[in-house]
Formats: sequence, structure tokens, C-alpha cells
Amino acid sequence: MGTIETNFSEDAQAVDILIVGAGPTGLTLANDLLRRKVSFRIIDKAASATTISKAIVVHARNLEMFENLKMVEPFLKAGLALRGSNIFADGKRIVHLSLDEIDSHFKFALTIPQDKTEQLLADRLTAAGMAIERSKELISFVEESEGIAASVAGTASDGSIRTEIIKAKYLVGCDGAHSAVRHTLDLRFTGVAYDESFGAADVELNPGTLNLAEDEGYVYLSEDGLLACFPFGSSRYRLIFDMPPLGENEERRPLVFEEVLALVKRRGPKDGDANSFTISNPRWMAWFKINRRCVTSYRKGRVFLAGDSAHIHSPVGGVGMNTGMQDAANLSWKLALVVKGQAGDFLLDSYNLERHAVGQAVLAATDFATKAVTLRSPVAKGVRNTLMGFLASQEIVQQRILKAGSLTGISYRKSPISSESHASLKELLERNLHLKPVADGSSTSGENLTMLSWLDFARAPLAGDRVVDRECQTRHGDTRLAQVMASPNFQLLLFDGFEASTRGYEQFLAIEKMIQAQFFGLIDVHVILPYCQNAPQYHSNYDTFNTYTSVLFDTTKELHRAYGASSECLYLIRPDGYIGFRSQPAVAADLENYLKAIFKR
Repeated sequence: MGTIETNFSEDAQAVDILIVGAGPTGLTLANDLLRRKVSFRIIDKAASATTISKAIVVHARNLEMFENLKMVEPFLKAGLALRGSNIFADGKRIVHLSLDEIDSHFKFALTIPQDKTEQLLADRLTAAGMAIERSKELISFVEESEGIAASVAGTASDGSIRTEIIKAKYLVGCDGAHSAVRHTLDLRFTGVAYDESFGAADVELNPGTLNLAEDEGYVYLSEDGLLACFPFGSSRYRLIFDMPPLGENEERRPLVFEEVLALVKRRGPKDGDANSFTISNPRWMAWFKINRRCVTSYRKGRVFLAGDSAHIHSPVGGVGMNTGMQDAANLSWKLALVVKGQAGDFLLDSYNLERHAVGQAVLAATDFATKAVTLRSPVAKGVRNTLMGFLASQEIVQQRILKAGSLTGISYRKSPISSESHASLKELLERNLHLKPVADGSSTSGENLTMLSWLDFARAPLAGDRVVDRECQTRHGDTRLAQVMASPNFQLLLFDGFEASTRGYEQFLAIEKMIQAQFFGLIDVHVILPYCQNAPQYHSNYDTFNTYTSVLFDTTKELHRAYGASSECLYLIRPDGYIGFRSQPAVAADLENYLKAIFKR
């Protein structure tokens, strides 16, 4: 892992986590560790935060993540909700995709410059008294028996370079595509560079005679190449365009505004013979090369990689920064449980298993999209335009595009920490034919499990899937499930089902008591009833319901339907918003076994 000549003194600074890199990924990780009361230091070799817009899209799944962190409102206030996208070819619109069908409270993508994203994340840390240590560079590190010892060089106020040793239980490299952490680990970063060059420019755009929606993006596919235009407020747009590969001895000259003007004239929409929108006042322009690469493992011993240090890919779809921040959300709660001695090391192994698979899927999807929009052959372009228009008009294809683009379709079904207890169809038939006795009251509520309720549950989100948000009510008024679950803890949802059962309510009480006795402070428990607080069923069981810590009222039964809960069942939601375990019916023993496998008690 490298050598450090400095002697390690006993008074070296010690923390739970050392975060290397204060970009969006590192800052997200720091914010989540902060609320989990895990000690950390976050360093960055840059002297100051970025002032460049760079990545400008925050997708729906990440907005859900920020809502759980209780910091989504500043993002919504600072950004622009992008509610649709359009693709034009040969002067005609071939695709119009509305984001209104995203299955999320946030039915849009938020365009917001990366420097503002980083500022909002950094402001939360600063307000809590946490310093982002800039002008500090990781030189090397070694793994010791109880943690990591890292040599960090920093520039002092007098301009001198000073080296300190930082000791931490774990180190997380969030230090970008040229990651010093990854290089020190000597992990392969496999992949290739694209032949094409890409350019980006942030400009003011006057739509002229065009009726451009201010909350939609526009992509123009021409014989000359690609031009994409995405608004992010105050008439400012991000332009992205591709250029053919350079010759063997050619070099790309610095991008100048006159070149962008000419490119827009060639590739942009036309109104008769005149160009029908104009650009002006550029604030940032750059050429860039793109790669598709992924590290062979996101973990090596006590060191983890996240964000661009682990995976880099095409900007098509705008998912790179978002994927990195989701890496952080997946890792933070696992690190917190392990450093507090509440879970074993195996939990950290699930980070690589889950996120490496996601990284590979993102690489494949963005690579396919990039090759599709950068085709050079006229024949291939014609086929692409025809297929793109046809496929995008199909409902099932639209839904897949929305899930992939918004990142709401990510799932960890194959994860070793995704599990469920659900009778097989054979077991169900045997029970209903009385060929097999129903389990006793210690494991089931006594409610009848019918073929219909079994099918409802089978079609519902599975263990590993993202949590589903719907409106509901507490004893104090209207809310949404996501707002109720805005907590660093696991969330246990106990669904009553459509058939009331006193035995079932007693089972819920037993489950909640088990949680309080064995997993106190780790799991929030919510009983979800399919009627309102004034319903006769509620009043007839008031004494029982009043002992529950949290009761949610699902008066429209939308929550029950979304979770296939026509009969009694339970869902355990992980702190990062994915289903860890589910059971039909609410089987206390199966839940307890799952929790004991996760937590070290």
C-alpha cells in the first residue's frame, strides 16, 4: 500500500473515517456520517471548492436521498425542475419524454450547477462545525491491525508544507478519476477511452421564434453531429456537443466561443433559412475526453472507493455524479454500524457486491446511449432515428427509460443482505386444502392467506428494491411515508391488511417489544392501518393502537396496494431506502433471525 517514512506517534489524530476528496461524493458521505454521529475528517488537495458548473443534473432518486437527509429544500430552491426532454432529427421531433410518470414525489430532474451542489453540501457541514480541510494531499497510507495510518501533506498559513499522520479505522477514497487512493491500492481501472471529443459551454440562450419549454431539455441529431441543450435557470443553458475523432497527429485547440456559435448554427434548429435561436455571454467552455472505466473492486481491506475513483463513464444521461453520491449513501450506514460495534465486517462486503454491480450496469447503459447518439454512418443514423421514435412511443419502453434515467430502478435483489419470508405457491395450496396445518400464533396472525393476497404480495416490491413512497396520515395530519421515514435508522413497516384481526394486532405489539428489547435505537417501527383515525375499527382497538410508537393511516389504501399488503405483512427498510427484508404474514421469528444476522448484539 505504500511506505511512510515518518514515525507514527501515539498522539496522531484519530477518527473513525478519513474521507479523501471533497467533491459531491465525499461531501455526501460526510453529511450522512455527521447525522450518524460518526467521527471523520474530510480532506481535499484543492485549495478551494470548484467554481465550475460541471455536472448539472440531480436525479429523482438523489432528491429522495436528500429528503431523507432533511436537506432537499435548499436544492429545490436553488435548482430548476426539468420535466421533460425532446429529441429532434431531420427537422422533426422524434422523441418527447415526460418525466411526470416517474414513480417518485420528485417527478423531474433538477438542473443545478455542481459548484452549487457542493456548496449546499458543504454549508451543512460548516453549520455543524465540521471543517473541510483543503490544501491537504494524501501522500501515502498503510493498513495496521486496528485501522489506517495516512500521511497527509498540507500547506500551512506561512506557505510551508507540513506532514501529519491521520489515523482512522477506515479510509474512503472519493478523490476522482485520478484517485491517489486507488493508485496506492494498485487496483486495476479497466476500460477504454472514447475516440470522440466532447465539448461543453454554459451560455445564455434566446429561443427566438422557437417555442422552447423553459423546463425541458432539447437534443438535436444532425448530419454534422450532436447538440444537446439543457436549461438551468435565468435563460442559461448547458450545451453539449460531440466532435469526430482527431487524426493521429492532430491536437484539439482550446475551445472558443466563435466555434460554438458556428456549431450551433450548423446543428441547431432552423426557421426557414435563419438560425432560430441564438447564444451569448459564455461563462464556461471546455473540451473533454470521456472514458468508460470501472475499478475491479470497491473495497480492499479497510479502504473503500466511491464515485469517480471507482467508476467513470459518459456524461450522456447525467448519472455520473448521482451514482457517486449513491455510492456514499450505500456505504455510510454500513460504516456507522461497524465502527460502533453494532454489525460485523461482512456488512461492509455488501458495499462492493451491491455497488460494483450498479457501476457495471451504469457503464453499459451510458455506453450504449453514447454510441447511439454519436453514430457517423448516414445509414446507421437513419435506422437509429426510426427505431428511437418508435421505441420511445411504447409505454413499457418509456417506463424503463424513466426508471433508468431517474435512477429509481436500481435494485439490490441479489445482495446477500436482501431476504424475504413468503410462502411458496405449493405451501399456499397445501394450507388452503388443509393438507398442512397453519403455523401457530407465535409466527402468524391467524389471518387467512388467500391466493389473491399471495399474488398481491408476489407482485409487490421485492427485497432489494427501492422503497415506494405514498401519501398517508399520522395522528397529527397529512404526510408522506418518505417524510415519516426521514431518519438514519432502519424502518419497520407493519401492514394491517384489509382484514382486521385482534390476533394480528397482538402480534404487532410483540414485534415492537422485541425490537425495543433487542434493537433499541436502531429501528423505527410503524403500524399502517387501512382506514382513518375516526373509523370504528380504530376506536374499537384504541387501547391497543395507543401503545404503538407510530401509527400511520392509509385511508385511500394506496400504501397497502403499493406494497401488495391486502393481507398482513411487514417490510424492513434499510437506512439507504431499500427493502432489506419482507414477510407475509408478519412473522416475528423470521424478522428476528434476519436482524440477528445483520446486527452484532
